[in-house]
Amino acid sequence: MKITSLLSTTALAAALVFAGCTKQEQQKVGASVKDAYEDTKAAAARTWDKAKAATWDKRGEVTESAKALGARMDAQLSELRANYSEAKASASRKTAMDEVKRDEADYKQKLDALGTATADTWDAAKRNVIAAWDKLEASYRKARAD
Repeated sequence: MKITSLLSTTALAAALVFAGCTKQEQQKVGASVKDAYEDTKAAAARTWDKAKAATWDKRGEVTESAKALGARMDAQLSELRANYSEAKASASRKTAMDEVKRDEADYKQKLDALGTATADTWDAAKRNVIAAWDKLEASYRKARAD
């Protein structure tokens, strides 16, 4: 939970600072956000590597790690949405943002299912949440690129 609090605080601080910054200062904040994304990406890789091998007995740890990644992504998506204007967006950008929204909802649904998985459904629930994360991460990268 410390990571989640830190990222939420960082995202909020970045948003508050960004509003009153010069262009140069905004670029520094943007670089910081990019670094946060790279940190999240690395943490996700470690989390999913551990999750793939995790047994039913480790379900609590896997679920908490997946929730922490979701919270980190929430902070990044908040920043993405803050810089998005539907009125000014291209058709491809609108499509990318819609895809992020769908993939975010799917990840949260799969995460809920992971938390309620039984011993018999555990392996399938892990695979589903990992696949949902991969889709969310890909759509996030696409939306950032547009």
